Amino acid sequence: MNARAAPVPAPGGRGARRGETTADHFRLMADYAPVMIWLAGADRKYVYVNRLWLEFTGRPLDAELGFGWTEALHPDDRAGFLEAYQQAFETRSPFDAEYRLRRHDGAWRRLLDKGVPLVHDGELVGFVGSCADMTDRIAAEEARALEDVRRAELLARERSARADAENATLARDQFLAIVSHELRSPLNGIKSWTHVLENQLRDAEQPVRRALAGIMIGVDHQVRLIDDLLDVTRAMSGNLGLAKQPMPLLPVLADAVESLRALALEKGLQIVTDYSIGEREIHGDPDRIRQIFVNLLSNAVKFTPSGGCIWVAARAEGAMACVDVRDNGAGVPPDFLPYLFDPFRQADQGSSSRAQEGLGLGLALVQRLAELHGGHVTCESPGIDRGAMFRVYLPLRRASGARVIVEPGTNEPLSPALPSLSGIRVLLIDDQREARESLATLLAQAGASVETAASGQDALEVLDRSAASESPEVIVCDIAMPEEDGYATLKRIRRWEEDNAGRARTRRPAVALSAFTQREDRIRALSEGFQMHLTKPVAPAELVIVISNVARGMRV
Repeated sequence: MNARAAPVPAPGGRGARRGETTADHFRLMADYAPVMIWLAGADRKYVYVNRLWLEFTGRPLDAELGFGWTEALHPDDRAGFLEAYQQAFETRSPFDAEYRLRRHDGAWRRLLDKGVPLVHDGELVGFVGSCADMTDRIAAEEARALEDVRRAELLARERSARADAENATLARDQFLAIVSHELRSPLNGIKSWTHVLENQLRDAEQPVRRALAGIMIGVDHQVRLIDDLLDVTRAMSGNLGLAKQPMPLLPVLADAVESLRALALEKGLQIVTDYSIGEREIHGDPDRIRQIFVNLLSNAVKFTPSGGCIWVAARAEGAMACVDVRDNGAGVPPDFLPYLFDPFRQADQGSSSRAQEGLGLGLALVQRLAELHGGHVTCESPGIDRGAMFRVYLPLRRASGARVIVEPGTNEPLSPALPSLSGIRVLLIDDQREARESLATLLAQAGASVETAASGQDALEVLDRSAASESPEVIVCDIAMPEEDGYATLKRIRRWEEDNAGRARTRRPAVALSAFTQREDRIRALSEGFQMHLTKPVAPAELVIVISNVARGMRV
């Protein structure tokens, strides 16, 4: 509003009398200017508008001169603009204002009007101004602003949705970890007590031995269900780690087949193999590759009736290893084939006998594991009760060195002789009574001298009252205990060992027992000072061997 006023001749005044040439030049310049131009006298009345102004309003020049131009002002803008217009004249100040003006077609257009005072010999003689139609530009800016707002809202919603998804995934993983722990912990007691009974009832009658075997089968089945549930969840969320290495495919496949052969024979099934893949190698995780074939074979055994047959073939097809697992069992309904590998999906029981017990996770895990190895799995079935064929494709390594293929042994004992724990003193810490007492009895049967504790404080009291010659040599500690977990308990034991270095053994080896089975759980247990991490329900033989090894290593 403080731009310097330019001294110019007064419109229609003395300067205009200098000659028609100057006026003609002014009109010519104004008429061909790219903006609407107006000229007003000191009385605020328009004395001139250019050609572009007249084309815009569609009115004759006489209708615009004086205050006629104000008739085209929008009613809502008239009072505000005219007040600013009058104030500019009174203060001899430039003005810059927006208002709506009616165009010749009746449309209201938004104009940006800029006026500058004209001063001659120190007196205000009028104003000159220019108007630019800003409607399209303002609309575009508003549209861009609206689009920016929409983008910001979409981005905010996307970030919120991503955060919700991440929180849901974290909550799901935490929930499954807790469920796994709560399911595995009681299974640990069941498995340990069953092993104790097996040792006590070696000469029992056949029904008793069969009952114990049935309990162990049930426990193993529940553990597999828990493992499959966790594995599928980790695989779907991208958290399933693989320890890939060059490996021949045939030994792993053959081992998977032999592990299911006894179960197949018990059901009256025949397994026929045709291995023509030789020593070709893949790049994979041996445990996970074996899991693929065990799941497919278990599926075939489950859905093939007594007297049926299962065919397993392995061959190379170009750059891929191809493994077929075919059965002549229940088959798959054609309308269910597209959903066969979806988690928690099973065929309708009314349409196929393939819908049996289970959570519908085995095949979903098979497909995901194959994909994580760069392959895939397909299934073909002629229909219900006409069998099914699953085909696994896995990329072959380009160069495979010669390797010795070790066929599964058939003469080795099913239960290798376990080492004796005689003379080994064990401190077993577990807050759950069943787990604590069953494992204590199990270790005592193996010859160990066992002290038990239900908490970290109980463990310290056991150490306090133990003479140096009778102090426990090995610590076996549960991780998930209330109030004070296994990590805190081990730290307290380490501090106790330092404070009692003169009369007690220091740095006893410690074995962690946990129903939390993820790799991060094992890593943390080792980093917190445990020498081993065992998953519940722990296999009795594994526990005995681990205690024997860590105790022997301590004595060396």
